Formats: sequence, C-alpha cells, structure tokens
Amino acid sequence: MQAVIFDFDGTIADTGHIWDKVDRFFFEKRGIPFPEDYADAIGTMSFDEGAIYTKNKYSLPDSVEQIQNEWNNYALKAYTEIDSLKAGVREYIFHLKKKGIKIGLATASNPEYYTPVLKKTQTFDCFDAFAHGKDGVRGKDYPDIYKLCAERLQIEPENCLLYEDVLNGIVSAKKIGMKVTAVYDNQPKKRWEQIKKEADGFVNSFEEIKF
Repeated sequence: MQAVIFDFDGTIADTGHIWDKVDRFFFEKRGIPFPEDYADAIGTMSFDEGAIYTKNKYSLPDSVEQIQNEWNNYALKAYTEIDSLKAGVREYIFHLKKKGIKIGLATASNPEYYTPVLKKTQTFDCFDAFAHGKDGVRGKDYPDIYKLCAERLQIEPENCLLYEDVLNGIVSAKKIGMKVTAVYDNQPKKRWEQIKKEADGFVNSFEEIKF
C-alpha cells in the first residue's frame, strides 16, 4: 500500500457519544420524540445532507443554516475537550509516517471538529491530505470523498488502504478499488457481522495491528 486513509468519527476518534447527545437535545428542544433510527439515517451523509434531511423529514421551520449552526454550537465544545485518539491509533500513525507511507483523512466532519483533536494529539502534521464535510461532495453512500482524498494524496485508489467503521462507506470505497479494513465501534452485532463480510479485513482495536 502506498497510502493509508482514515475516517475520523468512530474510526480513530471516539465521538459517537457526542453526536448522540447533540441529536437527542436537538429533538428534545423541539418536543419531538427522538427517532431511534436517526443516527443510522444520517450516519453516511455529509453535514449539508444531514441538515437538509432533518429539516425535510421532520418539517422543521428552521433553515438549513440554522440547523447546522445549532449542531455546531452543541458539538464544537465537546470536540475541543477530546484529548486522545482511540487506543493504538497515534502509534500506528507515527509508524506509517516513519515508513514514508502517505496518510489521508476522509471524513464527513468539518475541519473545525477534527483539527483540534489531531493537533492536541500531535498527529495533525502527519497527514498529507484531508477530504472533509466542507468539500461539497456527496455523503458516504457514494465514493466521492474517498476518491477526493486519494486524488489529493496523488495515489490511485487501488493503492490505498482505508480504515472505516460505517458499512455504506466500506461498500462505496470498495467500488473504486480501495482495500478496506473495518474498525469496530460498538456497532450492533448483526451490523458488525455485515461490516466484516463486506470489508477486506477488520480490527477490534488498532492495538491489534502488528508493526
């Protein structure tokens, strides 16, 4: 492999609890019962797509921009309080850098979420390219964000290894020839089995990777 690409949320950073709180508070504030399938519904969408979906699905009077601003206000503080990556991630990134392997980040999150975390963990400068939620590409039901990251790395997709925790993202990346290792992030058992079946390999923790 000439390059390794990481997803951010749920793959190298434990952020699921943040968005669960954001989502629940958002609906509670509006007196709407929390839809238990909401996280699955928007999980592979871009930030813009998620806001548009939420506005239309629940007939909200808020503008898309207002919804996004509210999410930002809730989430940004929580992200700035994250001071570590998942176990084994930091060491693995340093190993890849030492080996001269290019490193990319392909995430639906916006830079203001992941940048403070990567800087705080001294890994930001290890990354050679970023593809993110402000790039205007479609969500992870499509391979756009992975393709864009590979282009910015100047590496063909088939020469990239992706680490991803979301099923639709794994399927999309494989469509453009990427090798994909699935990452466990407390997915329900049935979904984790589906994920493992679609991926080329899997890890329960980055500490399992031998180097």
